[in-house]
Amino acid sequence: MPHYRLMLEDHRDVDQVSLDQVRAAVQKLAGSSGPTFLNLKDADGNWAQAGGTHGRFRVEVRDVYGEGFQHWMAAVPGCHDRTPTVVHYRNRCVENEHPRRRCPLPATVANVMSIADVLAIMTEYWATGLRSTHYAWDDVSSDWIDADLRENGRGIKVIRPKRSKGGAA
Repeated sequence: MPHYRLMLEDHRDVDQVSLDQVRAAVQKLAGSSGPTFLNLKDADGNWAQAGGTHGRFRVEVRDVYGEGFQHWMAAVPGCHDRTPTVVHYRNRCVENEHPRRRCPLPATVANVMSIADVLAIMTEYWATGLRSTHYAWDDVSSDWIDADLRENGRGIKVIRPKRSKGGAA
């Protein structure tokens, strides 16, 4: 089992986070005034994160392979509705554009998770280092490659292993 660093909005980072600490962090996301995102990151740069408010969350996993990566967004199993929507997060907008807890995170209807989904995905990731096989996973790597091209003027190759880590693509 990998060791993770927990990053929780408005809290100090925790190295080698325990399962109980992950559970407690997820429960804080459910609060009306607590943090709006958390991230579990291993020493190799792989991570899982959740963000959102008001019972609507987005969960992502990034698998790093050398210089490349695959970036996944969790989707409700059996839901094929990819209509665009948003979930909101951030207690303080880093660009001072949005009110408290109202920064938009784009998603689709199928990507909107409940706090119970966040708990299941994050605790399984903590235990295994893999995406949960109980959820569908949308490969959104190209969104991040395009963003890197816009921000840095350079591309990142998506290096796909022969077999992907964790759940079904």
